[in-house]
Amino acid sequence: MSPRSLRKNGRGAKARLNARATTRTHSRAAHAQPYDWLRLDGIQAYGHLGVTAKERELGQRVDVDVELAYAQTARRKPDSLAEYIDYEEVGRMVRSQIEMSRCKLIETLAEELALSLLEEFDTPQVRVRLRKLHVPVSGFSGVPEIEIERSRT
Repeated sequence: MSPRSLRKNGRGAKARLNARATTRTHSRAAHAQPYDWLRLDGIQAYGHLGVTAKERELGQRVDVDVELAYAQTARRKPDSLAEYIDYEEVGRMVRSQIEMSRCKLIETLAEELALSLLEEFDTPQVRVRLRKLHVPVSGFSGVPEIEIERSRT
């Protein structure tokens, strides 16, 4: 089969990658329309969460990415932190909540983080991606991750 027919049929690796990238871009663009976003990637903390007693006892490193929305304005905002969200405060709050949490599920912790971010930073919408980097379970490999998006109602 020629490279042209692979692209035409969408069965080539490059075509699949391009299709995924296009879908991701359109998805983000649809969500980002009314807001500007502050993204803070790679917030890490040590948490005692997990379904097994061993996971909760030993604990593990958790990695979190958060996105907080804020309304766009027609005019440029002043170059002042008072007009924006302080990402140092965001990082401190996320780390603190992970360290204090005793959730069994990453879904529960992600939900708690999202609701806290909505409340604490008075933002209309948040996204939280949470990963357990080293699950202390014999024979387990992989990085479990959850991504959620929450809005004010």
